[in-house]
Amino acid sequence: MIILAGQLRTSPECLGEFVAALAALVAPTRGEDGCLAYHFAIDDAAAGSVLVYERWRDQAALSTHLAQPSVTGVLGAWAARIDTSGVRKFDAANERGFLD
Repeated sequence: MIILAGQLRTSPECLGEFVAALAALVAPTRGEDGCLAYHFAIDDAAAGSVLVYERWRDQAALSTHLAQPSVTGVLGAWAARIDTSGVRKFDAANERGFLD
């Protein structure tokens, strides 16, 4: 399993437009083969920070997602206006319940 988690940053003035662009990706992405979870939330509006959490069955599913025209469109349109360095990718194994 692949997990993406962390913070995206943009200018506070662009946050509303950025969140709208991300929101348009949620429903189609959740329907993609291999998508186990896909969420984002405003973390700090004054700082332009958005929390990201994604889970994918494997790298192939994530790569297919990242190649979708809707995703490349958002990433391309926002490339100069977002900082993605706060988002990390993890390979996860041995998944278990919260209290296990």
